[in-house]
Amino acid sequence: MGYAKSGATRERILAAALAEASHAGLHKASVAGIAARAGVAVGNLHYHFGSRRALLRQLMGALVADLMPRLHAIDADDGADFFERQRAGLLAYLEYLRANPAHVRLADEIKLHDPALYRRAVAGWVERMTARIRAGIAEGTLRTMDESEITAQAHFLLGARHFLEQMMESGGGTRPEAVVDAYVALLRDGLGRRALQTSRGRKRR
Repeated sequence: MGYAKSGATRERILAAALAEASHAGLHKASVAGIAARAGVAVGNLHYHFGSRRALLRQLMGALVADLMPRLHAIDADDGADFFERQRAGLLAYLEYLRANPAHVRLADEIKLHDPALYRRAVAGWVERMTARIRAGIAEGTLRTMDESEITAQAHFLLGARHFLEQMMESGGGTRPEAVVDAYVALLRDGLGRRALQTSRGRKRR
């Protein structure tokens, strides 16, 4: 019973730390502000996490663990091709951003506060995307690429998602579906097998 209560307090403190960091930023998130949001004494934070730095490291790890899988949403739809999976995953991710607008900003802060953690997260994302691209090649949706291009394209896709995040943040009344469809159309033109065949046909003429 005591362990369950202790675990619940710990989770409450982490949630309060996320709320405080979302409001003030990771650098300015104060122990007093986190404790007040959690409804606990400051000593409880030190008891459960040891220090402010350790608490924020735990928060950053939890945030990355929550955010990165969103970049891989809708992986397992066997009835969809590479581009359909990309479209569905992006729409799910943008929905997540609308519900949690501060999370991407905090993820950007993690680059400064814990670059090693961020690099590990990016490496995991690139590894998973390269597996997706290989699967797209195997199913005949994507044109053939060597391993160096596959890795490069995975990094490009991650960069493009960052651009989409910024575009959605800027607003302007653009529907998410329109933005995603434009992006997927570019992917089809650049990576699709049919695009390669069309390009070869033009060269022959």
